[in-house]
Amino acid sequence: MKQPQPTTVTDNGARQTAWSILTGPPSAGKTSIIERLAARGHRVVGETARNHIAGLGKSPARIAADRALQLRIQQEIATLQHAVEARLEALQPVFLDRALPDSVAYFRRLGLSVDTLLEHGRRLRYRHVFFIEGLPLSRDGLRFEEDAEARLLGEEIHAAYSSLGYAPITVPAFADLPPADSIEQRVSFILTHIDAPSV
Repeated sequence: MKQPQPTTVTDNGARQTAWSILTGPPSAGKTSIIERLAARGHRVVGETARNHIAGLGKSPARIAADRALQLRIQQEIATLQHAVEARLEALQPVFLDRALPDSVAYFRRLGLSVDTLLEHGRRLRYRHVFFIEGLPLSRDGLRFEEDAEARLLGEEIHAAYSSLGYAPITVPAFADLPPADSIEQRVSFILTHIDAPSV
């Protein structure tokens, strides 16, 4: 019997994907998890925001002190992320370090309109959304948020995905373990949930 061909369109006309999103507050350890997944042979897409900010050559202090610069950076990140996701094959499994709905939280914190972002978000459905539990904020030369701001961003990022109909799967921090073991536990947790029902 001929097997039915997979579809990339949901009942409401959204583009269905096989992508798994890793999101969470700043300094949650997403980059380390993505790197470990890549080392295991999984296809991954790095964080657009991190790569963009690194390329600007601006210090965290300069960004934190310049609201206009923050507005411009977040708008650029959203444009770049939209382009990244538009180029991906919908049914090719891939792990993404953040996705377009993350920008909703950053836009809201800056008082920018999120209407266009939410409209884009409704046109696309991710296979899984993993919310990486936060860790103590680590200064890496790129982050400019303080601890309280990072926590609030995490809450708003979670809310952004929830508002688009997702039920993010929380990945525990395993903070009682050494860092390397914690990463391994987080990766194992994610991989055991990959075959869970779509969100």
